[in-house]
Amino acid sequence: MIRDSWSARLPAVVCGVLLNAVLPAASLAAEGEASAAEPVRSADWLAALPEGDTRRKVVLGCTPCHQMGPPIALRNSLEDWKTVIGRMKKIDHDLDLALIRMEADELAEWLTKNARMPEQGFAIATAKADIREYPAGSGKGFYHDMTVTAGKAWIADYFGNKLYGIDTKSGAVETFDIPVDVPPGKPGGAHQIDITRSGELWITFTKSEQVIRFDTTTREFKVYSGFEKGANVQYFVVDADRYIYEDPQGGIFMTHFSREIISRLDPKTGEIKVYHTTRTADMEEKGVHLYAAVADSKGRLWYTETHGNRFGMLDPQTGETFEKDMVEKWVGPKRLAIDKDDVLWIPELASGKITVYDTRAAKVVDRLTLPIPGDFPYAIRRNRYTGDLWVTGSGSDSLYRLDPKTKQFSVYRLPRQGAYTRTVSFTEDGDIWTCYASFPNAHTIKPYDNGVVVRLRPQ
Repeated sequence: MIRDSWSARLPAVVCGVLLNAVLPAASLAAEGEASAAEPVRSADWLAALPEGDTRRKVVLGCTPCHQMGPPIALRNSLEDWKTVIGRMKKIDHDLDLALIRMEADELAEWLTKNARMPEQGFAIATAKADIREYPAGSGKGFYHDMTVTAGKAWIADYFGNKLYGIDTKSGAVETFDIPVDVPPGKPGGAHQIDITRSGELWITFTKSEQVIRFDTTTREFKVYSGFEKGANVQYFVVDADRYIYEDPQGGIFMTHFSREIISRLDPKTGEIKVYHTTRTADMEEKGVHLYAAVADSKGRLWYTETHGNRFGMLDPQTGETFEKDMVEKWVGPKRLAIDKDDVLWIPELASGKITVYDTRAAKVVDRLTLPIPGDFPYAIRRNRYTGDLWVTGSGSDSLYRLDPKTKQFSVYRLPRQGAYTRTVSFTEDGDIWTCYASFPNAHTIKPYDNGVVVRLRPQ
């Protein structure tokens, strides 16, 4: 069943009765309008913290999983902060993520001293949109990514090892057990889910360290194993059209979260080749976090290192590789995009800015600031149909549309508090797609116990 965005304003009990009513899906605030009583969101809370290295380390350590501060991740006393940070550091250790770079006591004392709740949220003019939500999967699941192909929106459960296909018209859900190579009850770690130009569906698995292809016609899976152990398969390299990049021989490439390597997979033979990127000095390799990558028009791969605070290039044809420091410390470059002119658009998670780097001129040509203070942009995605760039306002329950020519932003508020997003997908009819991607899933306040795919239709 399709849940409409107007349900955001209704109690959960009422939602179950009214969702089938013949009512239009709610729009966000009309162009040029802003609510006079905005709720305090994560971005507002973070904006009230003192600017500096510590605040940026807090963002880098805590927001890769969920929003920090309201609506859920908020504490008041020193002991409460120590308890929750200790629990988070244990999860960080158990999953071998190396995210939180500060000691629990030090971080708890800093937050107790400096954190405060703003009186109200940041009000900003928002663009008009029709938004619909499509629930699918278990509420205990974690849905990092989504994509759209073959008339369905697709999400995969990191812990439950299931793939869900949601009909974009009816909202009907199909469920598939993913043949991931893990012991019963253990997570395969479904991470990125995306498509090639031919519409093939591919998924990376960080825990089983596999890549799986799903044929949407035959409903058959093809499993690829043999990646470097302990490296954590992370993201597919994508091109300017936001498809999985395929080299002239049909090979596809993946980044690895815990190693400074990029792997190439031949889908026909299953052969895997490993390329080493420039070693980041003075950091343990698994703490560098080689993150996402894109391919330019020459087939060179450009990648980010979130905790290494660098971005770099690897040429698979020659083996050449180099890296460059970001313009400031601890900005946390994340999930970047590239345009048709080979210009990189790099989101800075911890600073709320976007570095614009011209790979042909070999220089930074601009640095943009998100319009909502305290926001942290997890990802930038280029709309292949329009050329616009879409940025996840992961701390402000928003998506931004960025005009690459004018550098102007349009703001679209999502209908839920805690609406943490990590990706954006596009369809030819002009619809924009994303999913709520908090870990835990319950950090997004919503009236149903599921994962949620979101369709945004600009008006």
